[in-house]
Amino acid sequence: MGRDYPLNISGYTVLPLELPPLPSLPKPATHFLYLQPHQPKIPDPAAARSLFIVNVPITSTEIHFRHLFGIQLSAGRVESVRFHEASGKESGAVAPAPNPDHTRGKKRKRETAEELEKQLETIQLPHTWDREIHTPGAHAVVVFVDKPSMETSLKAAKKAAKSASKIVWGEGIETRLPPLGLQRYENHIRLKYPPKEDLLRMVNEYMTIYDRLEQARAREATAGGQVPDADGFITVVKGPKRNPDREEELKALAEKQKDRNKGLEDFYRFQMRERRKEKQNQLVKQFEADKKKVEEMKKRRGKIRPE
Repeated sequence: MGRDYPLNISGYTVLPLELPPLPSLPKPATHFLYLQPHQPKIPDPAAARSLFIVNVPITSTEIHFRHLFGIQLSAGRVESVRFHEASGKESGAVAPAPNPDHTRGKKRKRETAEELEKQLETIQLPHTWDREIHTPGAHAVVVFVDKPSMETSLKAAKKAAKSASKIVWGEGIETRLPPLGLQRYENHIRLKYPPKEDLLRMVNEYMTIYDRLEQARAREATAGGQVPDADGFITVVKGPKRNPDREEELKALAEKQKDRNKGLEDFYRFQMRERRKEKQNQLVKQFEADKKKVEEMKKRRGKIRPE
């Protein structure tokens, strides 16, 4: 096809893509990607080997970009893709939570509270969508395995744009992607009700790490109170120092007091029974007295004469 678009806009390389036809839109459409080397305001170790891409298609996935640069452009290898929505929200793959089985049988180093907090952040409930749909105007940061891969990919994109090469977005990876349309929503309904075993496993994993986090915080608070500052003073922290012997003594005392209270409870229970019995007897006596008064009033009723 002939080129009727600029090759560069404000430093961005313009790469045209052909979106395949859909049942709702039987004609193919042209979509433009805008690429440039990633130059974030905050320094990023991976920025030197990354491309900043604007106006990604709303159905984009990491597989799309791996296929685009690795197969369709025959350029560099993609390491990861981070999508950023137009609203500023970031989406992308979440780092998997550490598997406790990997450390089983090995001596594990003492974890810090900060490390455990990061582990808690990685534990999430199961996803209810098997494929994300991005907002129009979203952008992405594509990280390559090294800087030469990024540079080769950018050159290949410029060459394809200049020669007006036909690049069909997602061609050849249709079977590797979760379906869209009605099937996507059917999958969503199914994923909203994950197996109880999966939920229980995730909750147990979260609570296990949370318990370790509480222990680490208490340990660090205690250790912090034993380290002298620059002037040689030791800061007094809230909370008593742990004494196992004292804890055992208090535990035994609590058990002894519990046995003693049990005897008092039995005595109080006996007192309450006696009081209820005494009150019942008083009510019976009062009832009999009232009954006797009523009988006497009935007998005197016919004997009373007005003056």
